[in-house]
Amino acid sequence: MTSLSDAYIIVVEDDPNARLVTIDLLRLGGSDQCFSRKSADAAIELAIKLPQIDLLLVDINMPGKSGFELLDEIRAKPQFSQTKVVAVTAGTFEEDVQKARDAGFDGFISKPLKTTVFPSQIQRILNGESIWDWR
Repeated sequence: MTSLSDAYIIVVEDDPNARLVTIDLLRLGGSDQCFSRKSADAAIELAIKLPQIDLLLVDINMPGKSGFELLDEIRAKPQFSQTKVVAVTAGTFEEDVQKARDAGFDGFISKPLKTTVFPSQIQRILNGESIWDWR
């Protein structure tokens, strides 16, 4: 079990406001090792440099590489075999969730984030629970 304060987390989000809100919520929840990048390529570059990555929170619809393409690249790298990858996106339809599940994401959290539960959702994911919150 990894605690939120010890976990290495990368937020991958092209929208600067959404990136800031997500990082702020993680820090308020106790995260000491949270980072953000605005593109899939920048996130992978950072992930390779860090000592570990416990969780990637990934927007699906980004310019350049999508969240699905990022997921495929991460899953192809053996050093990230234990890394949880969760879609954090504005998609709110059941088919969006099913597509993310079929692609191999470890969870799905819809935007806007629910500020009262987001940090506990992240801790539950770090504990090994799958979160599929899309409503």
